[in-house]
Amino acid sequence: MSKAVLLLNLGTPAAPTAKGLRDFYKYFFSDPFVFDINPVGRWLLRNLIILPFRAPKTAKDYASIWMEDGSPLKVYADRLQFNLQLAFEEAGEDVLVVTGMGYSQPFIGEAMQELERLGRNEILVFPMFPQYSTATTASLFHEIDQCAAKWKSVPQLKFIYDFFSEPDFIRAWSVLITEHLVNLEVDHVVFSYHGLPESNLKKADKNNFCTFGGCCNEVGKENRYCYRAQCVATTESIVTALGWEKDQYSIAFQSRFGRQEWIKPYLDEHLIKLLEDGIKNVAIVTPSFTSDCLETIHEIGVEYRHQYLSAGGDSFHLIPNLNDQPSWFRAVYNMSKDQLD
Repeated sequence: MSKAVLLLNLGTPAAPTAKGLRDFYKYFFSDPFVFDINPVGRWLLRNLIILPFRAPKTAKDYASIWMEDGSPLKVYADRLQFNLQLAFEEAGEDVLVVTGMGYSQPFIGEAMQELERLGRNEILVFPMFPQYSTATTASLFHEIDQCAAKWKSVPQLKFIYDFFSEPDFIRAWSVLITEHLVNLEVDHVVFSYHGLPESNLKKADKNNFCTFGGCCNEVGKENRYCYRAQCVATTESIVTALGWEKDQYSIAFQSRFGRQEWIKPYLDEHLIKLLEDGIKNVAIVTPSFTSDCLETIHEIGVEYRHQYLSAGGDSFHLIPNLNDQPSWFRAVYNMSKDQLD
């Protein structure tokens, strides 16, 4: 068998322009795993609201975070792929590392075609989502399965469903947080995770176990793939590694839109509650992401920051994501090698 690691992510616009956003949203807002609504409603949302109105507005936000080499998510994905490939080569291991995106180039289908052409038929599928969800992990796994079914000889696939509890991942975050907080005056740290509609979690809850409350305090057999429970477990593992007390941190969820209920607490409301409790200096960390992107740099670093300071906060610090940290590269290598072995 000839081995490969396929690093997966959702994708990012190719350019911070209205056209770039429309090209990206055309794929993103067509995914029934992400927008689990009536197909007609999804078409209307995409074509009558998102493409004509949201795309031009969001393009300006992307332009404000654009790096010299492109979108942050793509830049850090490329650096991870390069460094992981280098690590395998330095270890004398014949493992090819490629990247595949769900909604932008390099598309998953293109990556899978290249792996077939090169005869790489033992593939570790490694999505860059620490916590499992149907809107991200399951969606991309579905695409992988469809692509693999087209091969002349079906490849051997091994899927990493999540890595929220992996020691190397937790260590990378604890090191990063320690480095950034050492010189900051912070009263409280909020662990912010990307939100999901409650209906998304309910649909994935085959055991009818979820109550969006105490059931998420730990991950067990009944809720092994509950996104919210995995977010809580991620936080608890990191703060345990840091040796923090309960009053030093909290959890919230960001990025909701629309009228339906999303998992709580909502980050915007949570920040106001912290102010009401006299907490004027906060830091935000984002362990549902592995690299910075629009949702971290702009949504939190600009929009939520403005909200918090305007409401009376004294300081608001966004801790950078794992991005191209050497500890993160080592973590991905160690997790990949363990799974391949």
